[in-house]
Amino acid sequence: MHIAEIAGTERHRAPVPGGPTVALLTPSGISDQVAVFHIEIPADGGMPEHAHGPSEIVLIPLAGSIELLHEGQSRTLSPGMAAHIGVGERVSVANPGTEPASVMAVACPPDFTENLAAWPTA
Repeated sequence: MHIAEIAGTERHRAPVPGGPTVALLTPSGISDQVAVFHIEIPADGGMPEHAHGPSEIVLIPLAGSIELLHEGQSRTLSPGMAAHIGVGERVSVANPGTEPASVMAVACPPDFTENLAAWPTA
């Protein structure tokens, strides 16, 4: 068993202006099947269009809302909702709110989180 605290986990910042920070809650070596990470997106921040390599991603907003842009369609996610992003799907994400958005994410397999671990320490 592995237990992690969001507040006590090192955060990494996306190398883009207004980009999110992430805390890798299941660091490399914990599981070869799944990874869990917490994302905090600043107000008016986000990530440009990107793919997640061989990983499927599930996003679960905890606070605030986020906008996902996929194939020209924008969808707003808020607490109580979840989104599944399949392998090869390209998305961008934005926080249209005035407060940071808090999102829990799951990657399966965990390969995508290697990219996040390479981001600079926040």
